[in-house]
Amino acid sequence: MESSNTVEISWADSDPATLRAHHLADALEREGPPAEGVHEEELSPEGSFQGGLMFTPPDPVPGAAIIYFHGGGFIAGSPRTHRCVTSWLAALSAVRVLSARYRLTPENRYPAQRDDAVAAVERAAGLADATGGAPRLFLCGDSAGACVALWGLHGLPAALRAKVAGLALLYGGYGLTESPSVSRFGTAANGLDTNTLRIMYQRLVDGRSARSFDSLSPLGFASEITEPTYILAAEMDAVFDDSRTLHAKLVESGSPSLFESAAGMDHGFLKEAGKQPSATAELEKVAKWIDSRVR
Repeated sequence: MESSNTVEISWADSDPATLRAHHLADALEREGPPAEGVHEEELSPEGSFQGGLMFTPPDPVPGAAIIYFHGGGFIAGSPRTHRCVTSWLAALSAVRVLSARYRLTPENRYPAQRDDAVAAVERAAGLADATGGAPRLFLCGDSAGACVALWGLHGLPAALRAKVAGLALLYGGYGLTESPSVSRFGTAANGLDTNTLRIMYQRLVDGRSARSFDSLSPLGFASEITEPTYILAAEMDAVFDDSRTLHAKLVESGSPSLFESAAGMDHGFLKEAGKQPSATAELEKVAKWIDSRVR
């Protein structure tokens, strides 16, 4: 999903190929240069791991890894569409970033996304082990990818989850379809109005009897999240209230959660990291928080 209100496609009704092509074109138009000195490597699919891109900064922290899940309304996006975000995150944090692919809707229903996230964390843990030091893993994602990151966390076996040092959740959508922020900022053009959000979430569960997305929403298992969490919301984003609601639930259950709001920013603004100073500055805050957990 994008912030532009001039899009001539429908996130509710356009076919998946059209949405994916549009999402890629938008990312290419908005992205700046990748961070200098960061090595980018293609990781091929292997077993249940769907593949992705690995970003290695100069002199990376041994044993640490960020696993990143891209946004795109569960129907679009890839590690390529978020290349600048992940490149700059690696550079600013000095931590390797594995930007993971996961299967998209409507061809693949939940729990495919959860299973792919778990496989990506397993792959990252293996790579981190090989660099020395006790593995410290960070699950990170934006928009729909933040939801995928939480599903992955929830699906991890206990021994692997113990290696997760924190979560960085960037303007995530966690299932709210009606809220003050949706009413204020959601439109059919940006794909964040009530009707489109309902369709987006329902794509994940269609064909699975009468199951609704409510049964899958991370808001329903927030009390089980104990890891330190950095939640970034965009002030002018339709899903702002998703982030605020998740933060409130984490605080209520006693989990360490930090909530930050990017003033004047809209959904997807981090795609311009390295190009727009305001986007880079917000990503640097995320990176500094990760650095504080690593060191």
